[in-house]
Amino acid sequence: MASIYLPSPSSLRLSLSYSWIICKFEEEIAMNLDVTVVNHQPEIITLPDVKIDKEVIAKAKECIEVEKQVIVHVSIRTSFTWWQIRIWPSTFLVPRGAGSESKLLNADNIPFYPQWLYVFGSNHRFTLIFEGLPEECEVFDLIERIPQKGGFEYFGIRRNRSDVYHIELD
Repeated sequence: MASIYLPSPSSLRLSLSYSWIICKFEEEIAMNLDVTVVNHQPEIITLPDVKIDKEVIAKAKECIEVEKQVIVHVSIRTSFTWWQIRIWPSTFLVPRGAGSESKLLNADNIPFYPQWLYVFGSNHRFTLIFEGLPEECEVFDLIERIPQKGGFEYFGIRRNRSDVYHIELD
């Protein structure tokens, strides 16, 4: 078998190109190698019985439920230069037609009742995270049920594939 010597790129004359070297290298290999094809049978591996811990299954189901959550980004405008805002835990997504209401799970950039957030400026944005909507739901309403005037209400939200929504309240 012949030995192949390739000079380092720094020792090559500038007129030589790397592609020429690679082509010459492939030619030398093709001329000097005897190739023997071996009929190889792949090893057959049987899968073992797998037992999954019930706790792992429960966590996986929990992750699936997280994937079904609905996110509503809210932008609210007012004519006031400073004001107070909060959200009540009794805020729901109410499907039109059949299906159960989705409870509010978490809120970002807005406190839960009884706390208040003092807003300085006429705009404020916050995010609400709800339980997943029923699969058959196509249109739903956001309703904050509180024992006083002024609860958040937004009607006729059309369902989308991502279950992430952006609404504006005035």
